[in-house]
Amino acid sequence: MSTLYERWGSTSVKIHNHVYTAGGDETNSVECLNLNHFYIGWNKVSFMIEQRWFAASAVLNDQMYVTGGMNARYEALLSVEFYNPVINKWTYTALMKTKRYEHALVSYNGSLYAFGGYDGLIPLNSMESFDPQKKKWNTLKPMNERRQGLCGVVYNDQIYAIGGNELNSVERFNMRTHTWSKVSSMKYKRCGACACVVSGKIYVIGGYGDKESKMTIEVYDETSKKWRLESNMETLICFASVVAL
Repeated sequence: MSTLYERWGSTSVKIHNHVYTAGGDETNSVECLNLNHFYIGWNKVSFMIEQRWFAASAVLNDQMYVTGGMNARYEALLSVEFYNPVINKWTYTALMKTKRYEHALVSYNGSLYAFGGYDGLIPLNSMESFDPQKKKWNTLKPMNERRQGLCGVVYNDQIYAIGGNELNSVERFNMRTHTWSKVSSMKYKRCGACACVVSGKIYVIGGYGDKESKMTIEVYDETSKKWRLESNMETLICFASVVAL
């Protein structure tokens, strides 16, 4: 089912049997799709406190956290808010240390990790983590490359930073040693792609950089340590969002 509004640069998550998509070009609206009754279609839920375009989101403690993004004045944001679906309410939490949009956000072992993006002046390689108990962001070791428009996933207990800045390179963050290392590069450069993990593999969808980027999907399998082309899409995809069902 199509969303109620066209959304470019929105962000999405899945919480239990519901999918939420928030923000995008000049909006703070949020929609929800109940997967148990998907034929009913998308429904409006409580709007975010701020308009967020090119923000990033992740699920922590069954709540949707949305970090940064660009506001109506085209300014990069430090602010973070989270949505509690039980009470249908958005609430502010601690500010990030760095303004960022077109960045990545992942949830792992009770914490959030924000990395890369753009602060309004330069592409970023910085990374920070959020502790919900202390309500505090902490600076971590930066990536090897600056990545604006990257996508990120948690895969085999490591954080992967994929593409950005029309790059095809990929690096991963070891949670035990807190160090970044390079892994195999994708076949195509991808900025504004989206990614998820399904059946033990990373799927990266669309983006721009090479002629074929917007219409292709690449898959990474740790067993082979290589990327392969999965298929071509009927629709060109860029700055979309994806969730794994």
